[in-house]
Amino acid sequence: MAGRQEFFQMQIIPMFARKPSGERNFITIIHRLEDIVAERPADEAFRFFPDDPGAIDESRSDGWTWGELSARVKIVSDEVSKTGLVGQGGRVLIVYPPGLAFIAAFLGCLHAGAVPVPVPAPRRNEGIHRWLHIAKDAGISGIVCADELKELLEPLQRAVGHGFCLAPSGADPNIPLHDLTPSSSAPAVLDGSRIAFLQYTSGSTSDPKGVMVTHANLMANLRQISLAFHYGAEDRSATWLPHYHDMGLIDGILSPIFNGFPVSIMAPASFLRRPLRFLELATQNRATIIGGPNFAYEHCADRYSAEGAAQLDLSAVRIAYNGAEPVRPHTLRRFSALFADHGFRHDAFYCCYGQAEATLFLTGNAPSDPPQLRCFERETLAKRGTALPLPAGADEHDAIELAACGRPGADIEIVVMEPEENRLLDDGQVGELWIRGPNITPGYWARAKASAESFDQKIAGEGGWRRTGDLGFRHEGQYFITGRLKDLIIIRGQNHHPEDIEQTAFSSHSALAQGRAGAFALDVDGEEQVGLVCELTRDGLRNLDAEAVLQAIRGSISRVHKLKLATIVLIRPSSLPRTPSGKVRRFACRQDLLNGNLKVVERWEAAPQANFTPVAEPGAVADWAQQLAQVDRSRYPALLRQWIREEVSWLSRLPAGTLPAANAGFFDLGLDSVALVGLAGTLERELGVRTQPTLFFEHSTIDALVEHLCGNLLTADVTAQLDETPIQNSRPDEPQEETDLSSELAALSSLLQAGTGRK
Repeated sequence: MAGRQEFFQMQIIPMFARKPSGERNFITIIHRLEDIVAERPADEAFRFFPDDPGAIDESRSDGWTWGELSARVKIVSDEVSKTGLVGQGGRVLIVYPPGLAFIAAFLGCLHAGAVPVPVPAPRRNEGIHRWLHIAKDAGISGIVCADELKELLEPLQRAVGHGFCLAPSGADPNIPLHDLTPSSSAPAVLDGSRIAFLQYTSGSTSDPKGVMVTHANLMANLRQISLAFHYGAEDRSATWLPHYHDMGLIDGILSPIFNGFPVSIMAPASFLRRPLRFLELATQNRATIIGGPNFAYEHCADRYSAEGAAQLDLSAVRIAYNGAEPVRPHTLRRFSALFADHGFRHDAFYCCYGQAEATLFLTGNAPSDPPQLRCFERETLAKRGTALPLPAGADEHDAIELAACGRPGADIEIVVMEPEENRLLDDGQVGELWIRGPNITPGYWARAKASAESFDQKIAGEGGWRRTGDLGFRHEGQYFITGRLKDLIIIRGQNHHPEDIEQTAFSSHSALAQGRAGAFALDVDGEEQVGLVCELTRDGLRNLDAEAVLQAIRGSISRVHKLKLATIVLIRPSSLPRTPSGKVRRFACRQDLLNGNLKVVERWEAAPQANFTPVAEPGAVADWAQQLAQVDRSRYPALLRQWIREEVSWLSRLPAGTLPAANAGFFDLGLDSVALVGLAGTLERELGVRTQPTLFFEHSTIDALVEHLCGNLLTADVTAQLDETPIQNSRPDEPQEETDLSSELAALSSLLQAGTGRK
């Protein structure tokens, strides 16, 4: 028994033994905000920089001091309370595009004692199904939204059947503070056990789950983050993360309030279009803190050019946190190598792990330490679930390199469990991570069964443990994440439920058997991608047009989920691995694919990255506009068509030298949203024009896009047009909005959402 107790204690050593000292305890983040206002009301708190083709310019941004933010929060609180429809604990849907308004609205609801439910802003061509599911699940009392979204969201309020739809003036940056009626209202009297907000996790839109984050959970995790990251009032942050995602909300907005440092904000869409502009923002504002999922650093590296990065100075960055999806060692080295000459230090990378059910943060390395990258025996880890360090001199092909996600934060306990036998595992053994601490939330809103399955589990009779569903192991005090216990697929930080992808796939063509598809994650060159196995019907097999079926699948997955597939396998009827009860055995699908045991009729694979031959070095300027200016305008269509076909060939991962047909649809080619944003960025960079989010939906083939571009370019002198004329959508009378991604960091792969709605 003594040995077991000693081992148990060894497993749960936190990263910091010290406790926060000399700090006041605040019940809510609102109380902390008021404390800052009392000390330095005139200091800048938040500044938002809209999408702009030019250099970062503070004169074209909106900023609030701590005092202005507090005043607006109180005004919003009064406006919400005066509806008479929100009591303490009443849920309120918060719907805003990126910007300062969301911050005032979210905090205003907290101030009033309401429970904000942050969600992304819908687009005009997008159904309200997802929002209706969340609104009904949360049992909302009303909606607080941006003024330009009110007309769009009022049908949602009517569909709920009660409540209100309010665009509070206190949150509107376009209304000067001196034009508003001031408020001196005090924060609602709350205790830490009350729910602060509901965080709806990314994934299936038909069965949303809202994590109940209490005020005590939030304040505990903010304190843990502050200790782990060594945050202080002298820090400065730059962020582009979605404000409705746990990382963007808590570390992007609430952590700066807790620690009292200023934040420069950019919209996610702006980052995806021009990632180096985000680094320009960090440069100009001398940001000490930046962060995002692994793909964000890969995106910056993909768009790097010596010319584009010439003015960057990242020497002030002391923490570049990397979380929300698997951390790739190759990405860390690549980003560090490219940006080293611009002041970035490899040691600034901060690899971390967390989840919404733990509020946000669980583990991280010490800020003074470089990333811990370790090589383990690949076969031993895969087959025996045991992590053995690679011996010196061993063949590197036998190794798998993993990045450690650090040690548990203060007061956080983590153990590695054998989930079926409910027993603790030794160091180096892969098992499910179980967590316990003051930041662990009480469960899912109105989901007693789902909560009971993973929350308040017991180990040796002690309760309070949560099953994370994540697989990993402990090595030399560091935790390494190796996968997931269930089938969830995570691409660029966004959760994708395989059943959603499968339904889209088998519904895409009549040759596919209904309910007979398996989607799963595949590791391709160190990056998680999606594999798909689809069963054919007997008629579909007899009359198979394989290319038409494959194109239908790729196009549907691209349109609905904004994903690119790594491989699609069409198999014979009645051969999909299934359980006796008829459920798809996704892990068996994956293993049979890798082992060659599927009854394959046709197989398609995306071209490997190594086969890509970009038209020019990524990020380099090919000067399309200057080339067009030197030729007769009759040649515009042919030149643009050729350039765009070459660019799309690279983005869609076609084999080297293969060009798509001019009448090919962008979604039929399987482009995901990040690829389309990349194409939009190329058009903006090379032609000196601004694109709108609806561009690829309204001009969905290469030929249609060329015709549209030429229609704009032929109306004005090309060289005079640089940096001046936006490419309009086909509804020029609509207001142009700063657009955000339309689902979770989820939403990072949903920037260009199809207007088909969601189930």
